[in-house]
Amino acid sequence: MEKEKGEDMKIKKGLDVHSGDFWYDLADGGYLDPAKICADKKDAAEVKKAIEVIKDFQTSCEEQIEEFVQ
Repeated sequence: MEKEKGEDMKIKKGLDVHSGDFWYDLADGGYLDPAKICADKKDAAEVKKAIEVIKDFQTSCEEQIEEFVQ
């Protein structure tokens, strides 16, 4: 079941987590681990899947669009 707009994911309480660059820390650096942050395992899996989809999209753009990366 999809979440309604504005229905937040629940985050574990008491975490000591910081980010200087959210996308890098989440997708590339691995400092933000959804499994350690999301209270619900389904939310963590959804976040991980979304990251993979966006990375696949980025790779496709870089490979298929001439001069995409400047």
